[in-house]
Amino acid sequence: MKKICILGSSFMWTPTLTNDILAVFCEPVEIRFIDLNASAAEMCAAWGEAFSASCGRDDRYGAYTDRRAALSGADAVLITLSTGGLDAMECDIAIPEKYGILATVGDTAGPGGWARSARNIPVFLEFAKDFRELCPAAFIASYTNPMSSLSAALQRSCKNPVSGFCHAYFEIKDVIQSIFALPDWGSISVEIAGMNHFTWVTDFKINGEDGYSLLRKKIGGGSLRDVMPPDSKDELGYYSAHNLCVELYDAFGFLPYPADRHTSEFVSYVLTNNPACVAKSDGAGLKYGVVRRFNVARTTIEQRRRNVPEYKNKIIAETERFRGLEGQKPHKSRETGIDMIRAYLVNAPFVDAVNMLNIGQIQGLPSGACVETLGVADGFGVRPVNVGAVPEYLLEIMRPQAVCQSWIVEAMMTKNMELLMHALYRDPLCAFLSPSDIKAMGRELLEANERITSRPTF
Repeated sequence: MKKICILGSSFMWTPTLTNDILAVFCEPVEIRFIDLNASAAEMCAAWGEAFSASCGRDDRYGAYTDRRAALSGADAVLITLSTGGLDAMECDIAIPEKYGILATVGDTAGPGGWARSARNIPVFLEFAKDFRELCPAAFIASYTNPMSSLSAALQRSCKNPVSGFCHAYFEIKDVIQSIFALPDWGSISVEIAGMNHFTWVTDFKINGEDGYSLLRKKIGGGSLRDVMPPDSKDELGYYSAHNLCVELYDAFGFLPYPADRHTSEFVSYVLTNNPACVAKSDGAGLKYGVVRRFNVARTTIEQRRRNVPEYKNKIIAETERFRGLEGQKPHKSRETGIDMIRAYLVNAPFVDAVNMLNIGQIQGLPSGACVETLGVADGFGVRPVNVGAVPEYLLEIMRPQAVCQSWIVEAMMTKNMELLMHALYRDPLCAFLSPSDIKAMGRELLEANERITSRPTF
């Protein structure tokens, strides 16, 4: 019986990942939920037990607060937690705003992503030590942001097969499917290169034909805007009309990740220098800001906090409902972490997007930076796929954040405060500030981390 640990008993992720595990593994599995909050782990395990029973399966579930006890002998580990939670994230967003830097999501790049990396990396290094000692062959799948820096920290600290997983790759294929009015993804081949939440389609094909030639023909003398999906929303239901995506394609000739709210945090001109915003209602009593330029929405902490009890109540209600049901079937999501885990455990190759240290798969970006490309999982683990030549001007758009996240990881692993600050100086969102202002902001962010987590940076 395969033993799969979920590190962080997330009420949001538990239904999705458990469904995926049961859909991909026909044989019984043991799922161990690990959390410092015993109640959360127990609730997730109870949900799993009720769901498996309703599916007529004989799976095992356990709730653990002792991480090492749970990890012992694990075949795979999924990480779905973030140090400091929403209290820390509130500071990630509020402190840079005092300096004129807004956040749309605030979990990947910019000062907020920098601070989030600084407080999560030490915890992930502790995880890596446990992986080395307790489950050295387990596949590690991380769903925690900042995906690049945390995946890099794990890969540099343990020999386990490790990758970060995100929804960006299938959102890109969704857009291509819509543009060409295709029934599904079956005829689409896509090559991507970049970093998590800032990938670019460097090549694609439709039924074997060159995709960019077809796209340029479809656009004609107009703009990408003319063929983009008219009403597509991101995973949280926000709609930006793909304004930034269109701007970047029209300028550089390559499709970027179409989620403008993430992409905007990697460039210097959307969220900086106190950009003009308008307030909108979310329809449920809360206001959120929308940056006028490119129409990108900002998720508020209040909205995130409101979602927590909703996810918890859903877990409780579903647990009771499953206890009276039979004949349920697990429903596989589009997430691919479990597919990669099974590919590794049964040596059945599977290809999808992965976040791995750059060992040459993207020529021109720093060696050792964590980059996102396609990768192959099989009995050897997970290996990245090399991409073709990327134009220098496209590499230069990606390079600043590749350097930043590489320096952040190195600084946290070597306890080098000077290098950590240099990573913040280089961040594109800080370009309009003086070094002294950036340093002051960085100190505030690190002090907030320490205050909330009770952990010093070094």
